[in-house]
Amino acid sequence: MRKDFYIFRHGETDYNKNKRWQGCGIDSPLNENGINQAKELAEKLLHKDIQIIYSSGLKRAIKTAEIVADELGVENKIITDLHEANLGQTEGMLKEEVAEKFSDIFSLWYDEDTDDWDICFPEGESKRQIFNRMYKVFESLLQTKESVIGIASHGAAIRYLLLGLGYRTGKMENCQMFHLVFEDNNWRLED
Repeated sequence: MRKDFYIFRHGETDYNKNKRWQGCGIDSPLNENGINQAKELAEKLLHKDIQIIYSSGLKRAIKTAEIVADELGVENKIITDLHEANLGQTEGMLKEEVAEKFSDIFSLWYDEDTDDWDICFPEGESKRQIFNRMYKVFESLLQTKESVIGIASHGAAIRYLLLGLGYRTGKMENCQMFHLVFEDNNWRLED
């Protein structure tokens, strides 16, 4: 059995534009640039044979998924566990404020080489919790009838899913896409 997942981050919001952390507690909409990014993404996905799209339940992911789903002529369904990380006390803060106030955690948060998967911001989810939540969703999607699936999610959620599977993402742009394949009981990232 082979399953192809086209995983993409939502389009830009004003929070992204202003480098302000949203997390799962701030449900901001796409801005005009984010809508245009989603339309460009839809064009890139046009010939990938995607059969369905699953989206986080946050507005920015839903709208991105709807734009792509409309262009592809497929259904979009919400899976709430595809939501962004719970970033605890940092939600709503500017990135530079987070870096200053929580400097010890901040440096480890983006460190793709650290073994500390239990690092988290106060009242937030750890990298391990994010990975486990996301991985559980992907395991369940292995049981669906569709073989090519689109996933609309969020930066930290995608980053720690892929890092947990052994793949680094580096800095992730809005509407960046990753092609994750499950085949022969293994996960691999393809171009």
